[in-house]
Amino acid sequence: MNKLFALIVFAGVASIVYIAAFVEGYVLFRYYPMLGEATMDDLPRSAGPAMGWYSWIVVCAIAGAIAGIIALFIPTRLTERIGPTMSWLVPGLVVIYTFYYEWHWFFE
Repeated sequence: MNKLFALIVFAGVASIVYIAAFVEGYVLFRYYPMLGEATMDDLPRSAGPAMGWYSWIVVCAIAGAIAGIIALFIPTRLTERIGPTMSWLVPGLVVIYTFYYEWHWFFE
């Protein structure tokens, strides 16, 4: 059981799922700040703008936790090749992709 590897897997999977949910607009629920409530239903426009960020956080935390728990059962001899510095590789690539995806906000 390698707890560090499980954290690396959590970070990688959570960041990938977060950006996928963001890009695809996938939300489990929407939070309406004007009403102060979260709901799984789309409310009329009079309810104000809906926020999906809280849902993205929940989705990526669940996916990362599941992947991290599964990673705990991978034998240590297989995980020793991945060092702690590799833990930033996938999240770093996700950040680069996010900048690429959001490029139009800054330069167009």
